[in-house]
Amino acid sequence: MTAVNQASFLVVGHAFAALMLAGCDQELAPREEPIALAVTALTGTSCGDPDAPNANPNPFAELSSVTVGVRAYDAESGLWETLVRDSKSLREGSALRLGRVPEGEDREVIVTATGSSGTWYGRDTGVTIRRNTDNTAAMLLTRMGGLSCAPMPTGIQNTIFPAAVSLGDGRVLVTGGFTEFTGAALSGASSQAFLFDPRTGTVEGLPNMGANQGRAGHAAVYLASTDKVVLLGGMTELGFDEARPFPYVLDPNRARDDYVIFDVASKTFTPGNDRMIARRAFPRTAVMSDGTVLISGGGMWPFDPSGTDQIACDFFDPEDDDGAGGLLDIPPLRSFYWRAGHSLTFLGSSAEGLSTYLIWGGTTPDRSLGHPAEIFRQSGRQREGVNGTFAEVAISGEVPPFSYFHETTRLSGGRFLATGGSRFANGSLQTPEADEAWLLTFNSEPAPVLQTRRIPGLGAGRVFHSALSSDLAIVSVVGGWGPSDAVQGVIQTFDLAASAWRSEDGAAGMTTGRGGHAAVLTPAGSLLLVGGEASAKTAAGQKRLAAEIYTPATSPVP
Repeated sequence: MTAVNQASFLVVGHAFAALMLAGCDQELAPREEPIALAVTALTGTSCGDPDAPNANPNPFAELSSVTVGVRAYDAESGLWETLVRDSKSLREGSALRLGRVPEGEDREVIVTATGSSGTWYGRDTGVTIRRNTDNTAAMLLTRMGGLSCAPMPTGIQNTIFPAAVSLGDGRVLVTGGFTEFTGAALSGASSQAFLFDPRTGTVEGLPNMGANQGRAGHAAVYLASTDKVVLLGGMTELGFDEARPFPYVLDPNRARDDYVIFDVASKTFTPGNDRMIARRAFPRTAVMSDGTVLISGGGMWPFDPSGTDQIACDFFDPEDDDGAGGLLDIPPLRSFYWRAGHSLTFLGSSAEGLSTYLIWGGTTPDRSLGHPAEIFRQSGRQREGVNGTFAEVAISGEVPPFSYFHETTRLSGGRFLATGGSRFANGSLQTPEADEAWLLTFNSEPAPVLQTRRIPGLGAGRVFHSALSSDLAIVSVVGGWGPSDAVQGVIQTFDLAASAWRSEDGAAGMTTGRGGHAAVLTPAGSLLLVGGEASAKTAAGQKRLAAEIYTPATSPVP
């Protein structure tokens, strides 16, 4: 049985030292008030391979020293400043006290602890330090530079292609996915849903999404203005033909054009009242600055020879229908190119605060006028029926491939890292090629252009992987299939400053590879990995859900 070991500092775990953080400002010296550190760790039998679960170590039983620090962001320098920091050997048996922590909002509290099995890491963000009051920071201790298995109830099935999205309070909603493999298709689209709290490591089961609402390969978007989530499109089945270099085949009749809304406060699911322009499998979505959501692509790949529905985009408005949310009735909004298996990545905001997104790949040379990129610029009057605009982007540098089911990760300075994907060649998608990674640099003047450069070192080709960065400088590429079985090299790290890759195959707690999973960043900057399998051909059946947290070795320390 999986266990979550939780303790609150002052006294934590076994012989853990008492921790007191005093919050005050520099002008008035009130009595010292503690910050209560509610620290949790994942212990006991956990996931790994769901058929042969491993045991997480108990950090509270092994720690020998601890460091606590508080940081604040300096807007002038653009850097995080350590306000206070202290370390203590736990053998000393004395309290660790941090004095004179300036009052303020959006502080970070970071704990690192050393034990016999490695370094453990916890971070809470957005902490407010107030005078003469109780201040609480909550965090989950996870392996630094490694993986920690997250506890999952036995009643929650493992799935392939679930959706996961972070809510406003840091919890993660996970929905759907395939549960079966018949030999010819991934099927058994699940309607299960649950909440995972990355600050405590706990899971809360939810009512399912509703009758006939099972889906996989759908999009999940958090709507901050209404504290809801919209689940868009997806599939009820995905064909599998092992004779093809890229074996995944979509029957458009198995894709969905509907949506479901999850109300965070009431924890209920409600079917949408209208339908999208097109059926969309693996749709890509983008949230604009006004809270509306662009929905693009999601058709057959490499293209649908009998139709062009997926060249048109939908817009979802969370405030439509008196706050219930719905699709906007707008004039046709069409991208330049047909898209499926593309990426849609935030580029930046204009001087007026309007969002701009980069669209990459998911098209073919004869349908894209010769290059795979375009940008979307938001309209300031979308709710009035005035659409945003798509613009072509020229390519400068080495000619990149036309790829599908890659990941594009935003970095600093108008740069993006595109990883993996299946190339379009000879009229079809091919087996993913090794070392498929490209650095894209965007310039808007005098006309939109992307400078492209191949970045060798990623290793094995992969699709249906994840690639996330918490600092716009370090990217963690996790898992993926090549094209249907797990790649060698479960985690690869790209360092923008060095423009180089590093393998993390020696990371502590490493378990089997996975593809077709969902991944989100937690408030601590770790990666929550949910679902997926080592092979698309061994779908989960009745396995317990596989979930892990990966905390990069490059996570910030005070």
